[in-house]
Amino acid sequence: MNWTPPDTTATVKPKWSVAIDVPKDLDTINAGTVATGANQVYIFQNGHMLAISAKTGETLWTYGSKLVSPIAYHAGGVYAVSEDGILHAIDAVNGKMKWTTNVKTSGIVGLFVNGDKAYVYNGHVRAFDLKSGALLWTDDYPYEFDLKDIAFANGKILVSTVFSGAYTYDTLLSFDESNGHLAWEAFNESSPLVVNENQILVQQTSNLMSQLEKTTLNTIDLLTGKVVKTVEFKENGKAWIESGRVYIFASGIVYAYPLDADPTKVTRDSYRSDSSYKNYWAGGPDADRILFTDGVNITGSKLVNKSVVYYGSAGAPRASIARFDTFENGLYIAYSDGRLEAKDLITAKRAFVLQMPGRVFGPTQREDGMIIVQSQGRVSAVPEPTY
Repeated sequence: MNWTPPDTTATVKPKWSVAIDVPKDLDTINAGTVATGANQVYIFQNGHMLAISAKTGETLWTYGSKLVSPIAYHAGGVYAVSEDGILHAIDAVNGKMKWTTNVKTSGIVGLFVNGDKAYVYNGHVRAFDLKSGALLWTDDYPYEFDLKDIAFANGKILVSTVFSGAYTYDTLLSFDESNGHLAWEAFNESSPLVVNENQILVQQTSNLMSQLEKTTLNTIDLLTGKVVKTVEFKENGKAWIESGRVYIFASGIVYAYPLDADPTKVTRDSYRSDSSYKNYWAGGPDADRILFTDGVNITGSKLVNKSVVYYGSAGAPRASIARFDTFENGLYIAYSDGRLEAKDLITAKRAFVLQMPGRVFGPTQREDGMIIVQSQGRVSAVPEPTY
């Protein structure tokens, strides 16, 4: 077996580390309470927004009061909301207010910026003009909906949600970007796997009343919401698209097909992990490896020869993988005991381990040559290793 021997690389100290506000719910921490951009890290501390140099940890400016997550950076602007539901736009260079909204939106849990609009989500989607902060519209869907994912495509806002009643089913909602009116809704469809100019590719999903036996991908016309093409595969699993291939994770194995080929007329590839692991998730490829995890171990299967690479396990008793993120050849694994371990995806060697105080992590980010790590109550930075 291609086991990696025990790694004794010493735990490193962060280049800098600062305290951040802790949201009341863990989902907000998981989604991330820190934004990065323009060589800076933007955080909340005692209700204020601070801009911190990613390289040095120096506080460059402070803005506002009673500010809370979510937070977003976009094209030289930082966006956040206050406890009273007002959206703030701040100049990332000097920390000066660009605008605030003159309407309040209660219960904001999502914040997105795309094109010339900023969007907030609180059970509905509201759009604000990015230059002035003026309220443009609130979607006209008759009920509140959970937002699982959001995508923007050719004048449409695509919201993936789930509805529950007699049974639970996925739904894809399409809103007109100009006025928030519902354009169409597609039942039992996933969030978009591929977004083209006039079409999207989605995976058809099962529900209690309709159980699929094979992975089915539907091509949907963006204008009408009608299915214009359906492709059925041999396996029954979760699909994703990467680099012109369809990947399907089914029964612990990842299968791969050319995206535009008829699956009945091509030979599929398959990638496996160690058969002793009960993997429940697979993704990639990252650094030409399909990644697998069972919640304790991470392994990779090389695209070139399908050999297995072992990236180690949580190790400590009762520890598990909280999340992991990848950047090019870097793998950053956050464990439930507060460790963040960096590994080389190519060699599987450990680059560093950083001990954080919290057990719940937000997304690992990188900015200006630094790896930015966020957990409950603290954000820390370590120079990005050379892999």
